[in-house]
Parts: sequence; structure tokens; C-alpha cells
Amino acid sequence: MTRIWAPYTNARRGARAAMWRLVSCTLYRLIPSPAYRLRRAVLAMFGAKLDATSRVRGGVRISEPWNLRMGRKSSIGEGATLWASAPITIGARSVVSQYCFVSSAVREGMQEHPEPIEIGDDVWIAAESVVVGGVRVPNGALVGARSLVSGPLEAWKIATGHPAQSRRERAYQGVKS
Repeated sequence: MTRIWAPYTNARRGARAAMWRLVSCTLYRLIPSPAYRLRRAVLAMFGAKLDATSRVRGGVRISEPWNLRMGRKSSIGEGATLWASAPITIGARSVVSQYCFVSSAVREGMQEHPEPIEIGDDVWIAAESVVVGGVRVPNGALVGARSLVSGPLEAWKIATGHPAQSRRERAYQGVKS
């Protein structure tokens, strides 16, 4: 029997996704960039778990906000895309910079399957980087601009490259968690 591609297994989930597509293409895009509270409220209505101090900039595209979790004082930069077919967790004081692409979908051959992404505390993923599903970015990691994170990294190290590899120690004056 041939299986027809169906991203939503039940009507309720399909209705929520259809409603989000409508809202994200209209109301959500019209929210001005500094209106973080309003943007958090709209995302929370669709199931996102966001700390009251988190910031999602304007122009951020999120495919399924009910799979997004953001910790205290974390932020997502202008123009970033989060393809959240599985849970994406962003820890406290972490930054996903502008124009980053974070995808919890992993492709194996012709098949795609969702795998969660966990971004630890005090992480900075620099501009235009790509993070793919099934990856855990450890606490304190700094991912250089335009890097591809597809495998394990070391905590409190600077990682760069395609694929990203931990290169050297990250200087930090505070207390490491």
C-alpha cells in the first residue's frame, strides 16, 4: 500500500497548523520588531513555552511554535528560521543570531524524520549558521558565523566550520555552569 504524505495525523493537529499558517502569514508578520511581549503572546497562544524575558525578533519564521521552548533571557535574531517538526529547546541566556536556520528535520536518503534539538545555556549561534536535528549544543558553546552544526560539540569551546568542530577555549569571566 502506498502511503500518502500526511504531516498531521489527526484533524485537531491539522486545524492548529492551518490556523498557525494563516496567523503567521498575516498578524504575526505585522507585529513591529520591538513588540516582544505581543510576539510572545501570539506564540504562546499556539503552544510555545517562552520565558517572559525571552525575545523573538521580527521576521523570525517558526514552522510549528508548539515545539518551541525558550529559557530566561534567550533570543532569536531577525530573519532566523526554525523548522520545528520536533521540539527545539533554547536554554537560558542563549542567542540564535540573525538569518540562522535551525531544523529539527533530518534527511536520510529520500526520507525525512524529526529529531529534537537542544541548545544549552549561554550559547551563541552566530549569523547565518545552520543547526540540524538530533544535535545537542552544549552549555557555553560559541558557533562561528556560517557554520554547520551536525554533530557533537564541546562545552565552553568556539566551534567553526562545515561541519562545525570545537577549535579552542571560549574566554569567559563569569562562573561556568
